[in-house]
Amino acid sequence: MKAVVLNRLGDFDSLVDAEVRDLKVSADEILVKTRAVAVDPIDIKIGSGSRGGRDGMILGSSVAGDVVAVGRNVRGFKVGDRLAANVRGGETYAEEVLVPERLAAHIPDNVTYAAAVSVVLGGQTGYSGIVRGLQVKAGQHVLVHGGSGSVGLMAIQAALDAGAEVSATASGWGLQMLREKFPQVTVFDYKTDDVTTNGAVYDAVYDTVGSDRVLAASFKATKQNGHVLSIVSRSHRDPRFVHFFNQASGETVQTLLDRLSSGRFISVIDSELPLSADNVRLDYARLQQGGVHGKLILTVER
Repeated sequence: MKAVVLNRLGDFDSLVDAEVRDLKVSADEILVKTRAVAVDPIDIKIGSGSRGGRDGMILGSSVAGDVVAVGRNVRGFKVGDRLAANVRGGETYAEEVLVPERLAAHIPDNVTYAAAVSVVLGGQTGYSGIVRGLQVKAGQHVLVHGGSGSVGLMAIQAALDAGAEVSATASGWGLQMLREKFPQVTVFDYKTDDVTTNGAVYDAVYDTVGSDRVLAASFKATKQNGHVLSIVSRSHRDPRFVHFFNQASGETVQTLLDRLSSGRFISVIDSELPLSADNVRLDYARLQQGGVHGKLILTVER
C-alpha cells in the first residue's frame, strides 16, 4: 500500500511518498481504508522526536474511512461500515490503517469523513476535559483559553451543552468566528482584553495555551473553590490546578459524531488537500507558523 514515510526522525524534508507492506489484522483490530486524516499537533511532536518516534515511520494519529476487514473478536463493526478513530501514533498517513475496536466509532450517514476526523483528537480532548476533567455543571461560569482551536472549540460546545455560561479568548479570525457561531459566548481578544478585570468569577478555566501569563491570569480570575485545567502545563503549586491528559475512547468519539449528526455540535475545517508528502509538509509548516482557521484535513480518493 501507499503511505507517507518519514525517513529521518526530526527532518520533515525527509517525508516521502512510498510503497510499504500491507497490513494484517489481529483479533481485536479493524482494517480501515483511509478516506481522510487530520493533521494533529501531536504528529509534529512525534515526528520531531520529542514524543518518541523512529526513522522510517508513518506519522498520523486520526483516521476516518471504510472498514475493509475485521479481526475474529470484533463484534461492533462489519465490512462496509464508515469509521473514525483517534489512534495516537497509529500510522494513519497511509491508504490503510489498523484501528483497535475500543477506539473506533461509527460515522453517521450525514457526517462527512472530513468532519468526522476533524473532531476525534482535539475535539475528544476538549469534550473530555470539560465533562470528566472539570466536571462542569449547569449554572457554572467557564473560561476557555484558545477557544478557536480544535480543543477549545469543542470545550466551548461541551460547556454550553452542560448548561454553563461560557467565555473564551481568541484573536483575529478566531475571535470573529466564535462571535459569529456562538453569540451566547463572551469572547475576549487575548491581545487587548484583560480577563481578570471582573475579579474571580469563573468556576472553571480550560487552558489550551499554557504560558505563565495565561496561567497567572487564570488563577486570578478563578474562584477559590474553582479549578484551572491545562492540557499544556504539567504542574503548578496552586491547589486549584488540574493537569489533564485525554485517554482515547471510541465511546467518546461516538458521542461527538452523534452530536455532529444532530447539529448539537459543529466542526470547523480550514482546508482539505490530497494526502501526500508534499501536502503533509505544507500543513506542518502552517501549523508551526500559526493562524490556522480550523482543522487541516488530508484526503484519500477511493
